[in-house]
Amino acid sequence: MKKILVLIALISCINFFGQNEVYEIRTYALFQSSNFNNFNIYFEDFFIPVLNQQGIDNIGVFQEVSEDLPRKIYVFIPFADMDSYQKARALIATDESIQKASAELSPVNNPIFNRYETSLYMAFDGMPKMVKPDNMNRFFELRTYESHSEDAFRRKIKMFNQGELALFDKLDFGSVFFGDKIAGDRMPCLTYMLAFESLEERNENWGQFFDHPFWTKLKSDPAYKDSCCSSITRAFLTAMSYSQL
Repeated sequence: MKKILVLIALISCINFFGQNEVYEIRTYALFQSSNFNNFNIYFEDFFIPVLNQQGIDNIGVFQEVSEDLPRKIYVFIPFADMDSYQKARALIATDESIQKASAELSPVNNPIFNRYETSLYMAFDGMPKMVKPDNMNRFFELRTYESHSEDAFRRKIKMFNQGELALFDKLDFGSVFFGDKIAGDRMPCLTYMLAFESLEERNENWGQFFDHPFWTKLKSDPAYKDSCCSSITRAFLTAMSYSQL
């Protein structure tokens, strides 16, 4: 009986530690007249601390390098699993400090943002947990690949899991996370984030990637033919002073 109990406990531990994280990315579009100071106060002093108290850490808040309008702010929230996401969502909707701050900092006559879009992702099997970048890598690239079919999409994810992730690591791409979108717009698609020291390092690393013999071999593999992509979009980001990434 003891052996059976030990085996059950071992299997439970394996399942727990083997879980893929769940990610939420919120994209806030601000008005030109938005009170940016109030926006930062809301996230730095209320939103992030409340989630941190629930064990949800490494929350990233980023702004675009470009000055395009409308101004966009990206909020990245990692969850251990879907249950953690659901509990956090309920907490945000009911926490008195968050609700009070939202009402006071974003009044109807001067709201801190126009609208926000949200997307949910399941971490890739090849990188089931996010990796926090070091203090040197503060230039971020957020990339989204849209696919023309479910078949192409699954093969592209397999291509990452069985080759591209390892090459990114070898070339010091500063991989932060890779996510399979499970809810949101432009599906099927995947999104991932890379961290570099600068735009110059980013360009140099991508140049090495495209010229690398392993990439040449991988992309010519018939298993991955026409797996990418109907559209590729990217955003260059820098972290806010209070961002935890």
